[in-house]
Amino acid sequence: MTKQYFKAIYFSDYPSDEAKEKSVTLAFSEPEAPYYKKIKDFSTQEIKELIGIKTYKQLALFAEKEERSINQSVKRLIKQNLSDIDETEGMTKSDVTFVKSKNIPFQRWYPYIEGYAPDFVKSIIDNYQIENTVIYEPFAGTGTTLIAADNKRLSTVYSEVNPLLQFLISTKIKVLKSNKTERKKLNSLLLDIHKNFSSVLDNFTEDEDLKSSYLNVFSDSKYFPEENLIEILKLRSYIDVIKLDNELLADLLTVATLSVLLPISFLKKAGDVRFKTKKDIEKGIPTLNDLLPAKLIEIAEDVINFDFSLKKNHEHILSNAKNIGRINDLKVGAIVTSPPYLNGTNYFRNTKVELWFLRYLQTESDLRFFRDQALTSGINDVKKEYAKINGINISLKSEILKSTLVELNKNSYDSRIPIMAKSYFEEMYHVFNDVRPSLQSKSKVLIDIGDSIFGNVHIRTDEILIEILTGIGYSLIDNKVLRKRRSRNKEILTQTLLIFESANKVARKTGVKRKFAWNENWDNFKKDIPHQQSPYSSRNWGHNNHSLCSYQGKLKPAISHHLVNTFVPQNGSILDPFSGVGTIPFEAALTGRKSYGIDISLPAYYISSAKVGSPKLSVCNKYVSELENFIQRNSCTETELMETRTFGFNKTLAEYYEEQTLKEILLARRFFKENLPVNSSEMLVISSLLHILHGNRPYALSRRSHPIVPYAPSGEFEYKSLITKINEKINRVLKEEIPIDFKNGKIYHQDTTSIWPQEITDLDAIITSPPFYDSTRFYLANWIRIWFTGWSDIDFKHQPKSFVDEKQKKDFSIYEPIFRQAKERLKKDGVFVLHLGKSVKCDMAQELIKVSKRWFRTVDLFDESVAHCESHGFKDKGTVTSHQYLVLV
Repeated sequence: MTKQYFKAIYFSDYPSDEAKEKSVTLAFSEPEAPYYKKIKDFSTQEIKELIGIKTYKQLALFAEKEERSINQSVKRLIKQNLSDIDETEGMTKSDVTFVKSKNIPFQRWYPYIEGYAPDFVKSIIDNYQIENTVIYEPFAGTGTTLIAADNKRLSTVYSEVNPLLQFLISTKIKVLKSNKTERKKLNSLLLDIHKNFSSVLDNFTEDEDLKSSYLNVFSDSKYFPEENLIEILKLRSYIDVIKLDNELLADLLTVATLSVLLPISFLKKAGDVRFKTKKDIEKGIPTLNDLLPAKLIEIAEDVINFDFSLKKNHEHILSNAKNIGRINDLKVGAIVTSPPYLNGTNYFRNTKVELWFLRYLQTESDLRFFRDQALTSGINDVKKEYAKINGINISLKSEILKSTLVELNKNSYDSRIPIMAKSYFEEMYHVFNDVRPSLQSKSKVLIDIGDSIFGNVHIRTDEILIEILTGIGYSLIDNKVLRKRRSRNKEILTQTLLIFESANKVARKTGVKRKFAWNENWDNFKKDIPHQQSPYSSRNWGHNNHSLCSYQGKLKPAISHHLVNTFVPQNGSILDPFSGVGTIPFEAALTGRKSYGIDISLPAYYISSAKVGSPKLSVCNKYVSELENFIQRNSCTETELMETRTFGFNKTLAEYYEEQTLKEILLARRFFKENLPVNSSEMLVISSLLHILHGNRPYALSRRSHPIVPYAPSGEFEYKSLITKINEKINRVLKEEIPIDFKNGKIYHQDTTSIWPQEITDLDAIITSPPFYDSTRFYLANWIRIWFTGWSDIDFKHQPKSFVDEKQKKDFSIYEPIFRQAKERLKKDGVFVLHLGKSVKCDMAQELIKVSKRWFRTVDLFDESVAHCESHGFKDKGTVTSHQYLVLV
């Protein structure tokens, strides 16, 4: 018996009293299966549009006239009209939506309904003979194009502005690059988590930072039932512990969590994300334990069963496709993409809960910063000033757009709508115009796009893009209708595939050698080496607050001073992505520049935040008073005391301190864990305590040791009051005079290879001194301070694996996300300056030149002898032979 396939079409005028029986059921034989597959996911409305018949009465009359059965008549119309909808072999309607992806391994991990299926990409790669080249995907989404291209043995480069989607792509790539043994282990570990999940969360406390950001970002909005929020915060702590030992496993558990956050919240995805109705809530809101274990099984199955591994390279070259003109050394032979539709959707708002869980939202303004980076496709993406920016009059490049904007200005219910439309096409123009120098001759450009309606004005997106792109040198090859859909006012809208071919290769503008505003200053720096001249060569030159807390690896203040004055204009802005204890940001702040810093070390974050802020004595005193009361009211646990007797590197903690002083330190450590410092005054308090933890001066709480590397202590045990010593230090710091034009800076505690805060943008310069290749391990050189701010024995074993100073010893590609982000956050004439260490083992500058060439051009490389450098009492200064200054633009 041959197999048959069935599809029901509902008609409100079907002659039946039962609503569920008001349908015509089509029966497709096995030879007709290809037609069935193409329409099986169509809605009744879409099939009616396809056959051109809206009522059962019309259908019955048509069949009678044709002298065929209704089943035969409808199938005949479907076969006849499908060619108008889809002439592309192997492509179905479900390919161009997320429908298929709900069941495809890896694609189903996170429900991103704006995406399309891999089969769609594979079919157009085949049909348009894209081969032996690199594909660029400007709007990568969840990475569908990347995986499909790899299946066709093609490499890709891609952009994606949403950090959530960047994370999903990165995680998929890591798994798909894993070998069978690694996947088998991941599968086993995921199943272990699934098995023990219901009990394991009880062992973890809520993540206080994430809890704080929830209040900061969402204010009075309540997005989760209280018990669900508690579970989510505990899960965040659990994932962070897993990450210490297995980063990819932690990432997969994070993906599973992201996929269930909306279902366990008061929110739902209905087009845009919105609150669930009263009826929705009455049905019950599931818990983490209801949904997460099943998602873990699904991911575990895909990891082990999906018999596919990535064979080609897929490179994240940018976050924002609007910056594609800033990329160097890029050659692509095709573009395959589905840009955000001009449909009013606020893509970042729809993922705000997930972005919060990933820690990319810390304040209310962060969401606005993200939206400002995105392609303007929604009303809330618009700022009024957009009407006057971007430097071109896009309406002159499309007659259709020109008339559409006139109609929108007349009829729109919101004045932002015409600005949104204008900005959308301006930005699309810039993306496809700026990428042209990177396209090889006769490159194919395939754009999946949909039109829209606002205020009853039809915005014919495909036709407008055709006018714009053909006007800048692209040739239209074809314009295929992929499917029909309905707008909110029931008008028919169309999803189309635009196929262009680039004209002959466009030469990238080279021009004459640029002269930057800092050229003369830089020439003088190299000639004079000012930090080696008096008074800057003095060991103690600079503001006394540079010595707020001793810290090994700190850049000399005089070098920072002259680099800032050389490269950063007055009132300019600067970032140091390896800011350490804030030497460069502090020098910038002292001279009225806006400064930012990023550092992975928590002690460094506290110290630098105190330096670039404006601490107030009254706030410091209040915090110290709270600390003093805490110490008086509490006592140490046996566990805390036992740790001091067993933990340490040169000696145990207990061997550094008199017994009562040690107890005060332990209680202070617990106090700061429970009462995290949140402003520059409180940062000053903990920084002052970090400074006096050990040293060879009377201020130190320890026996005699060393202020930088804590050598084994010596001398008598002597009680020293923690509160007395900390107050003395705070008062010394606050007595130091700060210049009147001092400008507060901002420091962020994070891995600088992760996505930088969105506030950091439009920079004049990035100046930094990353860890030298042969540098002493800072986490050992400062182990007591790092222990005090929360690290335990297990942290010292695992945390350093994620640090750049360790990772760069294996591969300098760890710097790629730093250079990529730097290029996008700098102004177009901004400069990136790196102070590096050249050693007998590694020429850091040459290694970083290789890594940075995709994004930066090397302007200069200057070597400076290290003969003048101090040893700070250490016999071995390492293997550094010279300091290098690498200048990139």
